[in-house]
Amino acid sequence: MNDFSEIFNVDPDSWIDTLSTYQKNLIHQLYEQTNDYEVVANKWLTATIPTNVPFGTQKNPSIFFEKILDEVEAFFTGDEKYKDSRLAILKESGVVQSYIVGGISIALAPVLGTSAPFLAPVIAIVLLTIGKIGLNAWLATRKEKREANRRIKLKRANRLCNKNLLALYL
Repeated sequence: MNDFSEIFNVDPDSWIDTLSTYQKNLIHQLYEQTNDYEVVANKWLTATIPTNVPFGTQKNPSIFFEKILDEVEAFFTGDEKYKDSRLAILKESGVVQSYIVGGISIALAPVLGTSAPFLAPVIAIVLLTIGKIGLNAWLATRKEKREANRRIKLKRANRLCNKNLLALYL
């Protein structure tokens, strides 16, 4: 395999089929209820939170989901900490999807402070999403979202500064 875009030359929905039966069934049930894979991923994180997961996921699973997305992005954009895992996947030709889901889950689990089996359904959902729009489009969307969040934070900080300055002068 030459690059990661080749792993997405499959039916995007087939990523879910790589999961164990109980995980796959739960993901399908949640998707039937919500019709939104991001909601499904957050519900998975809320429903099955191990006690060792950081980031306050019981209270706000979307923060942990964003952290997972950040790490998946780092994986696909060449972050040095994932070099060996990327090379292991790329050197295999005709690698099966379950190997890819497992390999990425194993690589991200220690960074995120959780287990690979816990991450696997979320990784499969992220890969499904990437498969539907393409890796480059997904990465571009992540970049745009990050920049939009940065602008929002800057506006909030400016308002707070202006409010504090006004309070000083009054």
